[in-house]
Amino acid sequence: MITITDVVFPEDLGALQELILEYVAWLAIDLSYQNFDEEMASLEALFTLPSGCYFFAKQGADIAGGVGFRTIDTDTAEVKRLYVRPEYQGLKIGRALMEHLLLRLAKLGYRRVVLDAVPPTQRAQALYLGMGFQEIAPYFNNPTPNTRFYGLDLSSMATIPLH
Repeated sequence: MITITDVVFPEDLGALQELILEYVAWLAIDLSYQNFDEEMASLEALFTLPSGCYFFAKQGADIAGGVGFRTIDTDTAEVKRLYVRPEYQGLKIGRALMEHLLLRLAKLGYRRVVLDAVPPTQRAQALYLGMGFQEIAPYFNNPTPNTRFYGLDLSSMATIPLH
């Protein structure tokens, strides 16, 4: 059974670093344009409210995947680092993580969520579209060719297909 928990600092810092580094290695894309080294050095500040939050999906004590968000402004949050480890893919963990994230964002009062999706994330992009995300204009300069940007209005959670 999968449970979704908030990352707790400093206890979960090492596990979060490991998961994000695994995700970035899987992407095989240079994320220096996102100040990635600075992000890794400041995970606790980035993923502690009110700046943001990160969630682990766990099977027992094992971390199957995770997703986070960061605050862009009082109405908008950005999805960060959705990743499900290969041995746990196909079990709808990505959907469970996204549903948990969207519900939490709505409870926190966000009205909109955005994200960028690089080409290796085709399965995640299908998930986003299936949950009602729409393709939007870029909200920052991502130099990775064929990156797509998505947004979702959270003002009415009833319109978001949750399972």
